[in-house]
Amino acid sequence: MIPVLLISKSFVRQNRWLLMALAAWPFLFGAFLWSPQGKSSYADVAEVLQQEIIYGVAVVTFLASSAIYNERRSRRIIAVLSKGISRMQYLLGLLLGSLCCAAAYFAAIGGSLLWLLGYSDDVFAAVSTLFLRGCLACLWMAALALLFSTFVYPFFAAAFSAAIAAIPIAMPRANLVFAPAALMRNAMSFSTAVNWTMVSIALLESAAILALGAKIFARRDVTVSVE
Repeated sequence: MIPVLLISKSFVRQNRWLLMALAAWPFLFGAFLWSPQGKSSYADVAEVLQQEIIYGVAVVTFLASSAIYNERRSRRIIAVLSKGISRMQYLLGLLLGSLCCAAAYFAAIGGSLLWLLGYSDDVFAAVSTLFLRGCLACLWMAALALLFSTFVYPFFAAAFSAAIAAIPIAMPRANLVFAPAALMRNAMSFSTAVNWTMVSIALLESAAILALGAKIFARRDVTVSVE
């Protein structure tokens, strides 16, 4: 477990400046809605919140999709894997690092919502639910991006992941198989309900996707230059 945590820590450290910008973004957005005369309206906040959620999930997906490519280009991956770390541990570390970035971002969104709407039990419950849903949606998307990034370039890995996540748009209702759409449905309405079936499916699917990615990654030669 220690190697996984170290890889995760390295991933977060390498993206620390982007992570700081991510954490500041919801507050910068919120500054346009804040008023010293009173609380912001739910309708205005929900409109901005929708953009923030899509932006956060997209950024985490791009970070995960480019992680292996950047490691191969810098040759750090060879040094890491030469220490007896398995491909599964390596991918798990990158996934955990992506989850840490998502957690920081959605915690910032939660802080901005409490700032704009004021603290109450209902708002706090909605913020907590949004944090859980957002992190799980990012986890699923990051696992999918890592899977594709084991055999295609980062841009295509992110594009394929986004295409799969967008499949429910063509469906009459969100399908539980597509975790991001199912998890984020009603998120902008400040829903406090948690569907634990969705949570379980998202976790199981993320684990299965990562395991498949590790199988494919184990057959890849990481010593070949990506340039």
